[in-house]
Amino acid sequence: MRSVYMIVGKHPRMWVTAVMALSAILLYGGVNQLLEDRTVLTFSGVIQDKVVAIDPGHGGEDGGAKGTRGTQEKVVNLLIAKKVVDQLNQAGGKAILTRENEDNVSVGPWSQRSELTKRVEKAQGANALVYVSIHANSFPMAPACQGPQTFYQPGSAEGKRLALHIQKEMTKRVGNKDGRQAKAEDYFVLRMTKCPAVMVETGFLSNAAEEALLLRDDYQEKLAQGIATGIARYLGGEPAEEPKGAATDQAPGGFIPEVDRAVSPGLLDS
Repeated sequence: MRSVYMIVGKHPRMWVTAVMALSAILLYGGVNQLLEDRTVLTFSGVIQDKVVAIDPGHGGEDGGAKGTRGTQEKVVNLLIAKKVVDQLNQAGGKAILTRENEDNVSVGPWSQRSELTKRVEKAQGANALVYVSIHANSFPMAPACQGPQTFYQPGSAEGKRLALHIQKEMTKRVGNKDGRQAKAEDYFVLRMTKCPAVMVETGFLSNAAEEALLLRDDYQEKLAQGIATGIARYLGGEPAEEPKGAATDQAPGGFIPEVDRAVSPGLLDS
């Protein structure tokens, strides 16, 4: 105690300065966190009454990918999608879900084509300005793959701008060690929608650590906030800057066996 007293006593100004600096850092961090938590609400003016369709990928008998712990993708997708809708609507938007529970959207004999078509029709019937399909990725051949990634239809400038905003906002909140970037891919729902559309892969269920994160409520909230804020920035007309030196993907854009992510239109047109 005596030695500590002597050090402080000899350099009182230095210690006062250090304490003030530390307090400023903590205060800045707290304010930054508060501002980040309220990001979506700051866009209430630009998204007021605007309709956004949020599509929780898979559902019903279509469970989607399965995690290393047995997590079904359809469950995670719905949880995150509901959080996105809540955040947008709290800011004055009119976000809708293409599915609100585990039931199929299509009626009658089920097929993936009919199910996806019904979801697109639901969005178009609501005059949605934006369509965002939420998924979780999987690539068991490379279990180290991780990170969120957003996809847009090739040739769609507006889809690309939307994807860039969402990608940036998710990365700000949850990181992206693999350096994944917004990427053009020809997926059925992106091709069929009349409004700008993107597919968001929130992370890899084939990565045990990321699967655990995707099951956490606070992590889902961060992802939802990133997606919602990206949508708000897009609807606000903000330009999106494309990152320089984007890293090469370590895995394909989506879970290959799933038809709804098929690159070839012919797989769904037969």
